Amino acid sequence: MTHGSHRIARMTTALVLALSAASLGGCTAFTTGYAVLERDVEPADALPDAFIEQDSGDVAELSSARFVGEHSGSSLWVLHGVDQGTICVLAYRDETAGVMACGGERGPVEMSGPAGHFMLVPDDYPTPDGATRISDNVYALSP
Repeated sequence: MTHGSHRIARMTTALVLALSAASLGGCTAFTTGYAVLERDVEPADALPDAFIEQDSGDVAELSSARFVGEHSGSSLWVLHGVDQGTICVLAYRDETAGVMACGGERGPVEMSGPAGHFMLVPDDYPTPDGATRISDNVYALSP
């Protein structure tokens, strides 16, 4: 192999490694710290029709909703936000008592309203003081 051939081979190898790193980095850019959002959709994940009718879908990706539990009559979902890097939590009791809050994926996201006082946290986040665990990511807080 000539000197020029070695140089081309090294440049090609460097280019392939750079493209591989970029594509792998792109895959992880969309991974969140919320395993619940990675699971397949289940029937329980469906949002209430009344909420869908009221929400414009400009804050959260409604199709990404994953049901995580109930607390004091409110049903709770975790959703991807419309803006990249955002995560949302929805607490819904009925047409008059629902609240959704969004924030950065690294959390926490805290919200309070007629449907309750809740905190959304990433996987493996420490339990908030005085909180009641609803799921791996959602906790009810005392008022």
